[in-house]
Parts: sequence; structure tokens; C-alpha cells
Amino acid sequence: MDLDAILPRPEHVTRQVRWIDASPAAVWDALHAVRLSELPVTLALSAARFLPVVLSGRGLGELHDRPFLDALPVPLLSSRYPSSVVFGGALEAWKLSGGDAGPELDAEEFRRFTQRGWVKAAIDFRLVPRRGGTELSSETRAMSTDARTRAKFDPYWRLIRPGSTAIRWEVLTAVELKATGRR
Repeated sequence: MDLDAILPRPEHVTRQVRWIDASPAAVWDALHAVRLSELPVTLALSAARFLPVVLSGRGLGELHDRPFLDALPVPLLSSRYPSSVVFGGALEAWKLSGGDAGPELDAEEFRRFTQRGWVKAAIDFRLVPRRGGTELSSETRAMSTDARTRAKFDPYWRLIRPGSTAIRWEVLTAVELKATGRR
């Protein structure tokens, strides 16, 4: 299962790639071991994003230290050792409160999901053997389920895209340091 299978025509995309001088298995282990406490930019941006949620009385404890992959805002849809993990779900991310919890969807339900008022968001991490090491990439895709939702989400995306990109670069760097034994 890959992003093209579950969200083939996104409206928004970011992609980051880093070559790591380590085997796919080592990179896989490092990716799954990176914790929020190792990601200061991610923690700061997440705290800023969750402040309205916490002030509303919801989401207390959401930022406790845990593996980064467990803290993603959408659930795991697919995992293929040691080549890829895909996450995806329906969000109302543009709402200050974080919005309602999206419906629980498996990969096929996510692909077919069209209920109005939601943004479908998917994130992957791909590991490809390359030049004696591993190319680790992360791609984030988003697509609104209707025009009204897109009009609400597009300004939000423009605001958070630089932060989302910074988080992915920080994660790729942390994975490289862990996989190569420098952290």
C-alpha cells in the first residue's frame, strides 16, 4: 500500500528525502525509535498547535514523550518492513479546537471516503536501498472532500506547511543520527 493507492490526486503535497549511510533495517529501527523528546522543533510546533486544544480542556497529555510515529495525528494504514509505513485519516485540522475525531477508516475505506466537511491527510515514510545506504523519504498529502472545506483548509495549509516541512526534516535528521550511531 502506498500513497498513490490511497490518495492519488492530492491538492497539497510536501516531500522530503535524505540519503542515510545505513541499511534499510537500521533506518527502519531508527525511524520507529525516534521519540518526541529528541525533536525540539517538533515539540515546540506541536505545543503551539495544541495550545488552543489544551485551553479548551481537551488533549491534555497529548505531548508526553512517546515515539514520533505514535504521535502522528492520523492512524497507521500500512506497514511493510523494512520499506514503508503509511498513515492516513480524516481531519478537521483547520479548527482551533482540532475538530471532531475523524471516523476510523482502514486503507480501503480511507481511499473511498468522500463525506463532506473533512480533509483526508496521508503521510508516509519510504525506505529505498540506494548507493550502499538507504534513501529515506517522507511525503505528506492532503485533499478536501468538498469545495467549502477546501476554502477553509487552504489558508490553514499555507500557514502550517513550513512547520510541517520543518518537522519532517527534523525527523529525517534524527533518524539519520540514530541509524548511523551518532545519537
